[in-house]
Amino acid sequence: MKSPKPILAPLLLPTVSLALGITGGREPEGLPPLLVGGLLLAFLLLAFFLSRWHKLQSLLLCLCCTMLGYLLSAHYKMQLHADWPPQRGYWHVVVSSNPSPRGKTVSMDALLSRTGRKIQLRLMNDERSCQLAPGDCLEICSTVKPLSVHGSYRTYLECQGYAGEAFVWYDDWQHASFEAGGISLTDRVRIFFLQQRGRLLRLVRARVGEDEAYSLLAAMALGDKQAVSREQKEQFSTAGTSHLLALSGLHLGIIYMLLARLLPRRRLKGLSQLLLLAAVWAFVLLAGMPLSVVRSATMISLYALALLLNRGRAPLNTLVLTAGLMLLARPYSLFDVGFQLSFSSVAAILLFVPLFPQSVPRLPHSSFLVTMTTVSIAAQIGTAPLVAYHFGRFSPWFLLANYVSIPLAMLILYTMFFSLLCCWWPQALSLLISVPATLASWLSAWTRWVAALPSASIGGLKPTVLHVLLLYLIILSSWAILRYFAIHRVAK
Repeated sequence: MKSPKPILAPLLLPTVSLALGITGGREPEGLPPLLVGGLLLAFLLLAFFLSRWHKLQSLLLCLCCTMLGYLLSAHYKMQLHADWPPQRGYWHVVVSSNPSPRGKTVSMDALLSRTGRKIQLRLMNDERSCQLAPGDCLEICSTVKPLSVHGSYRTYLECQGYAGEAFVWYDDWQHASFEAGGISLTDRVRIFFLQQRGRLLRLVRARVGEDEAYSLLAAMALGDKQAVSREQKEQFSTAGTSHLLALSGLHLGIIYMLLARLLPRRRLKGLSQLLLLAAVWAFVLLAGMPLSVVRSATMISLYALALLLNRGRAPLNTLVLTAGLMLLARPYSLFDVGFQLSFSSVAAILLFVPLFPQSVPRLPHSSFLVTMTTVSIAAQIGTAPLVAYHFGRFSPWFLLANYVSIPLAMLILYTMFFSLLCCWWPQALSLLISVPATLASWLSAWTRWVAALPSASIGGLKPTVLHVLLLYLIILSSWAILRYFAIHRVAK
């Protein structure tokens, strides 16, 4: 029996310090940024001159990370809280998402062409507004205001980068020529890929129809959840399989494994890895860059870099480095529910799954069923406190649901991938798309059956932040005990 591998995560403390600084910088009344910047420079100088005292130097570097996180968070907050003029005016905007009809209005994301700021745009619901698509440039006459919502929904909007909102009447907007002076290259590339996703969705909808199968295929394969009904979302949430609707590391991992089998691994290793990474990031852009998929793609990229450099792999440290890079790029990602669930589930998998064979000696190591069981349990351990905090529920039948849902999801993604490769051949696409559509119907029926089981969902949970922290302390303590006994069992 092999001994558990050592836990290597030297970047954990700096990343935690960065997260603490980001949390402090989000507070409405905090320290002046100039003072924090001065402290950062002072701590850096002290760390440079105290190189002989390693522990003290490490402490100072962690404090530097805290100050850096504070400055990044304060800067991001300042970008979001713009001073909008109180009077109506003309604005050039570029639509950056698909329109979503909501009663009498149509909601969509838009980027101001001069500044690149992201706003939530609502137009009156009519035939013209429903036909808009990502990349369309509009001239609107309206008042752009700060976000009017509060609570968790405001936090969500701020995490997504919204700086304001605007409401436009029927005759107060028109198509305009494209102006993108303030829109970044990243946003332009993202809009281009969203346009391609729209074309693929139209092809799939034309052959599948607008039913449950189409909504699942659009959500699971292309990251568009607009067609998913509230009833479907509730069923998947009750069954404990809502992670299948939101693109995550599971989906990207399946696609990566499929592409890795198609490309040569021994010959032209460097070229194969570059092609794999290009395909992975193209899928991330096609899916709209959700944080869970960005996390998975970043980890895959770091693994590929380690492979090309012939360096060892430290999964937990790679996860921590990925979190640090994402927080540096967008500090408010820390408060996004998808970010929290993605990293907590992967961290639990990396910590607990290697210990299960040592904890249960007769457990077979290579069985697919055992692997799926241990991974599902570990992921549930990592995410259950956060799910209870954000959504107030727990799904006891998650393991039963995953036994069928995950294999079906893998088959759906595999068959959907090959179907979309034939998008240029309408007859072949019509024939091939029927396979993932049938599988999606089976997945929907299975989820509906599990959601109807007795006590399929325990609701009404209202843990506080302190409760969540205590639960994770208990989880970490349990992991430490399991690891201690696993090491000593091997030693005997």
